[in-house]
Amino acid sequence: MVQEQYPASEIKPEKEIPLEEYSEIKELKERLEKLEAQLEKERVPEEKEKMVKQEIKSYLQELQQRPTFGSSLTSRDEAEEIAKFEPDQQVGSLISLVFEKGLPEAISVAQALNNPAILDEFHDTLVDHYYQLLIEKKILKF
Repeated sequence: MVQEQYPASEIKPEKEIPLEEYSEIKELKERLEKLEAQLEKERVPEEKEKMVKQEIKSYLQELQQRPTFGSSLTSRDEAEEIAKFEPDQQVGSLISLVFEKGLPEAISVAQALNNPAILDEFHDTLVDHYYQLLIEKKILKF
């Protein structure tokens, strides 16, 4: 597994997309509200965190499986540029891309890299980032 040189909390995008424009945040919020209702009975915060992170990871994997109509030229160009970096920098670049161009575009670029280890590390980093973001924005109440 690639070592994470840049923690998700320290990665800052060049141009940040307003939170209201994150369709994935809205969709995640709906899914997690359902999960949170089921977890109301749970009293172990670590178990809740684990289950919420698993739900986020499942959501990201579903997004990855959604049909696309081929990689855009931009995605392939981005992937070629990112492929020149060290693995930990590739993950950091993909995370930055999420905030510059959106999650679907970043997933498309990650897939175009054709590197399962980078894709897995990208998912893990995103799970942690989205978990923290949802807590900071008080979408999750832990």
